[in-house]
Amino acid sequence: MKRFLVALPVVALAWSPALAQEVPPYHPDPGPVAGNWEWTLTGSGLSTKEFDDNAFGFTTSVGYYWTKNILFSFRQSIAFSVGSDVRDSWAGVSRVAADYQFDFGRWQPFIGVNFGGIYGKDVRNTAAAGPEIGLKYYVNESTFAFGMVEYPISFRDGIDEAVLQYSVGLGVNF
Repeated sequence: MKRFLVALPVVALAWSPALAQEVPPYHPDPGPVAGNWEWTLTGSGLSTKEFDDNAFGFTTSVGYYWTKNILFSFRQSIAFSVGSDVRDSWAGVSRVAADYQFDFGRWQPFIGVNFGGIYGKDVRNTAAAGPEIGLKYYVNESTFAFGMVEYPISFRDGIDEAVLQYSVGLGVNF
């Protein structure tokens, strides 16, 4: 029995390097590698102080890294407007995007373009396309916080009616 009690820690120490192997897709450098997927989520909302005019929405996306720096993604946004001072309505935006992401360690700025459609209740359905720019900060190897600005130009209304869209959210590479 004494031999067993002495042998058990020796065997455990011998196996410890094998058990310490990292499991893909994690790697010591923050940020994606070619072949990784990405998922993001943002949320937004606003209300007047009487809560008679309210708007809220969210955006989610899923993307694929063609290379370490090139990301192709699909984004879906939905927003709602409710209250006694406004007509209840909703709007959706579906779009595909291509981004080039610069690797500066934990800070990774990106620039790209997107194309998609705008639709909903009390919304003029149209297609839109435009540039986007943003910044990701990796809090560990695969999780990041990000901010992004998009400038979608409606095919129906043109550049004079375009508005900036801002978003802040969280994401993960897997």
